[in-house]
Amino acid sequence: MARKKRKGTKVFEDVEEDEDDVEEDEDDVEEDEDDDDDDDDDDEAVSATVAVGALRQVARFFVPYLRPYTKGLLWLLSGVVIETLYNMAFPLCLKYLIDEAIGEQDHEVLIWILGIMGGLWVIVSTTTLVYEYQNARLGSQVLGDVRRRLFVHLQSLTMGFYERAKVGDVLSRFSIDLSALDEVVMHGISWGILPLLELVAGLVLLFLLSWPLALVATLVFPLTLLGPRLLSPKALVVSYQQKQQEGSTLSVVQENVTAQPVVRAFSLRGVALGWFDTANRGLVTTSIQAHFLRILVERSVSIIILLLHLLILAVGAWLAFHDHITIGTLVTFESVFWELSSNMGHFLDFLPSLIEGASATQHINDLLTAPTHPKEPADMPALPRFSREIVFQHVSFSYTGAKRQLRDIQCRIPCGAHIAVIGPSGAGKSTLVQLLMRLHDATAGTIEMDGHDVSAYSRDSLRAQVAVVFQENFLFDLSLRENIRLGNQQATDAEVEAAAQAAEIHTFIQSLPQGYATMVGERGVRLSGGQRQRIAIARALVRNPAILILDEAASALDQATAAAIHQTLHAVSQGRTVISVTHRLASVVESDVIYVLNNGRLVEQGPHALLVQRNGLYRKLWNSQGLVETERRPRQR
Repeated sequence: MARKKRKGTKVFEDVEEDEDDVEEDEDDVEEDEDDDDDDDDDDEAVSATVAVGALRQVARFFVPYLRPYTKGLLWLLSGVVIETLYNMAFPLCLKYLIDEAIGEQDHEVLIWILGIMGGLWVIVSTTTLVYEYQNARLGSQVLGDVRRRLFVHLQSLTMGFYERAKVGDVLSRFSIDLSALDEVVMHGISWGILPLLELVAGLVLLFLLSWPLALVATLVFPLTLLGPRLLSPKALVVSYQQKQQEGSTLSVVQENVTAQPVVRAFSLRGVALGWFDTANRGLVTTSIQAHFLRILVERSVSIIILLLHLLILAVGAWLAFHDHITIGTLVTFESVFWELSSNMGHFLDFLPSLIEGASATQHINDLLTAPTHPKEPADMPALPRFSREIVFQHVSFSYTGAKRQLRDIQCRIPCGAHIAVIGPSGAGKSTLVQLLMRLHDATAGTIEMDGHDVSAYSRDSLRAQVAVVFQENFLFDLSLRENIRLGNQQATDAEVEAAAQAAEIHTFIQSLPQGYATMVGERGVRLSGGQRQRIAIARALVRNPAILILDEAASALDQATAAAIHQTLHAVSQGRTVISVTHRLASVVESDVIYVLNNGRLVEQGPHALLVQRNGLYRKLWNSQGLVETERRPRQR
């Protein structure tokens, strides 16, 4: 059946394994650009991957995803085989139509051949419609599974990845790269597998029709691979650079959208445009190179195929002129050869898409191979409810191994105590509480809760006892009720409203036309900073946590709003263990113990009255904020 011309698509590559002969770092890519002749071995490996190993890579990639769809896959392959047989039977019918029916003027044979051809058309047309639907259905399901795997993988990545990664670069995997995979899945059968099957069947038919002419065709046909062989390695390298540049450009756009208040407030439109223009120019340059090289791969094939047709026609005409073959055989041979050329063209036209797809899956593989949290055993025990004390035993931590963010921390946090963690920027305050929540695991030492090493228990059972109010609290584009309920998804409406009352936001919510059903907008843009903080407090309280962590919970607010938030936090924290990370020392005066960090070390600890009397770091920070020493008021328990 005829295949409609389409734009180039993309190919899958195995993301389960590292393809050392395909993956190159950016320095290697630059070397390839400067001097391709010096890397013939690498080019040959890449070329083999693209031209010869592409289908093998696709099959290997899809094996785990196709297992649940074995029945549908068999139906799909059956349809492909039927269409292949039809495309080979049609030229044979043409031969007998010319030689036996028309040449011999046999009316009965003419009717039989036309009837057979019509019957085959009905069968293959019905089959084609069925298997194309099955292809669309199977392809969509498999892509959905790939998309889900990517999203699940994102949930298991370490916090270190998110602290380094660019949002736009991550999103490009779900947009640009998955779009490439979608193209390959939907067109891989008709533009990849079916042409290859018809090439094999067609070569067999050529030898059956005329082995001398078929021998000439097979000897010169490999010339069509010369262009792709020479151009594919360079095209793959440039296409991968294009993927990287697309991710960088998306990151610039995403950052600009997020930072619009800063851009407008500081009149940075020109600066932002300059950043975008730099990224966009790089993308334009690499896109020109990538698209042109992919087109060259296709055009080099079509030019050589036209030359081969002239040669085959000349040789075939000479054989027919001297009665070595019949006119029907010549016409049929030429028809089959045109079909083979078309199939080779279809497949080699697919090569630019395979190149682009290979770079897309390489880009995806970079994400899928990023370090993840070690998977917890299914029988990991749950941490008992906190009741006595938390102990940091010689805890050290490093993000990269080169520099330690925390060094030999030793401290105790009694149950029910209000603890403050203070220190200069970069001292390790937030890192300390992240270790307690196991957003990171300690590099050395242990964190114990009631004598239990928290690393020996499931993360979820630990985090179920903890609630956090951050400096910038993310609100989802859900209703106010659902944003609060995220703290405890089993919470009833009454419990949600009770938490809102405790956070002193209930009255405001009720004053809204839609009350708790009010949508907050993306990132909670429809609320003020103080209102967002109170929603975050309510979300923490509905969790009924044993431990409440306040990570700079009011530092981003104006003084009046921050004071009101502190009063609310003071009221709701009674009876709970509270760990407050802050640089506003006026808010820590009533803390039971203040831990002072500097350069990752615990340099001072004690109540405010004791620390302020010393001439240490705490006293210097206190004086630097222009605070007046006051007598510590007893905290009501």
